[in-house]
Amino acid sequence: MSREVDIVPLIGHCVPYVAIILYHTRRQVRIYSTTFSKHKAFLFIHIGTGIMELARYHISKARLGNENVLPEVIDVLSCLIWSWASFVLVKTLRRGDPLTTRPPYQVAAALRPVICIASYMLQLPSLHRISISALDSFVYARMAIFFFTYTPYLRGYSYSTIYSLSIPLAAVVSIHESHVRGATLVFMLATAYVAKLNEWVTHRSRIVQRSETKSAMDMLEKHVLAGLLLLGFAELDRLREVSKNDALTKPLNDDYVPKLEHVFIYKVRS
Repeated sequence: MSREVDIVPLIGHCVPYVAIILYHTRRQVRIYSTTFSKHKAFLFIHIGTGIMELARYHISKARLGNENVLPEVIDVLSCLIWSWASFVLVKTLRRGDPLTTRPPYQVAAALRPVICIASYMLQLPSLHRISISALDSFVYARMAIFFFTYTPYLRGYSYSTIYSLSIPLAAVVSIHESHVRGATLVFMLATAYVAKLNEWVTHRSRIVQRSETKSAMDMLEKHVLAGLLLLGFAELDRLREVSKNDALTKPLNDDYVPKLEHVFIYKVRS
């Protein structure tokens, strides 16, 4: 006898996504189009692969009646593509305070494929649950932005400040919702490490650029730093120095981009 599919949790999970896509993303589509004008394809790939992974997971969960869902090859491939698109997008992300908003995205882009592959190879549903739960930060972030914007808790603060708080908060909440012991702590430590890594690459790459390569270790360090810069593991001011991507310098009519960014771009163009 076939198991009856429990669609109530499935519908409950779909409703926030539909509501946010219709309300928030539709209102932001013009800004997104400007912000990612040269990376629109990556934005659509990022959204599409994430939605596909979520849909496949929650449909399988409803069909099985439990959370012991394992990734298949298509899920692993989708996660790898999602990660690739995420690295491209976060490299030029200027919303909020880039020092605090970029690291959570970078951690997700780096670790989700590792976790997904490990879940597939080791047949561990708990790891797959962490990987999928991380995608829910999209919903939690928009809910947090909406909450802080229309309630008095952060009244008087700029939209960029609200964004800076909402993104890491949403990431932590989404990982916590996986109910996997230790996952939240690992994510928080990884985020702190990536923030320091961005700072170190920014500082060290400038020193290496001015110095001569005298040994094999110097050459190795130079290549490692170049690889990290290529992936976007550096602060935005350093990426502007080594990249010709105009997404890092063009003016943006976006309330979530801090005023300091606008001032910096004005000085660069003056």
